[in-house]
Amino acid sequence: MKNNHGENNRHIVDVLFVLALFGVFAASALMLVTIGANVYKKTVSNMNDNFTERTAYSYVMEKIRQNDSNDRISVEDIAGVPALTFTQSNGEETFCTYLYLYEGQLKELFVRKDSFSGTNILSAGQNIMPMSAFILEETEDGLIRIILDTGSGEPIILYASPRSDRP
Repeated sequence: MKNNHGENNRHIVDVLFVLALFGVFAASALMLVTIGANVYKKTVSNMNDNFTERTAYSYVMEKIRQNDSNDRISVEDIAGVPALTFTQSNGEETFCTYLYLYEGQLKELFVRKDSFSGTNILSAGQNIMPMSAFILEETEDGLIRIILDTGSGEPIILYASPRSDRP
């Protein structure tokens, strides 16, 4: 007579081994999915931050390039708020485009130069994008120093030299 008791023990050990192997596989797969999701989330966040920073930089620089002619670009205070000002004239009237920070938004406002009145005009500008800092300074060399902070990382510092029509 054969002893079936040893064979049953071996069969139970085989089943437990397969279940343990399956458990290790399931835990590894879950850990891999979790790590992959975290990497994906960080990648998307970094891409969004980079996109926001590049968009802010590109927008301001393109505005400067579009308006870069003799004495058309300046830094002015509009109701106590510093603004990058682009002046243009059609012969009879002078118009200004202002880029400024107001209530956490980079705004753009296009108005006739003499129609600017009071602080309520600041809210009339078109929202461009959220921004935490938009600092403008004119340097001694004639450069305009622009600091953009979108709140997504390091601030971007630009130096613009509006000189296309100058000798």
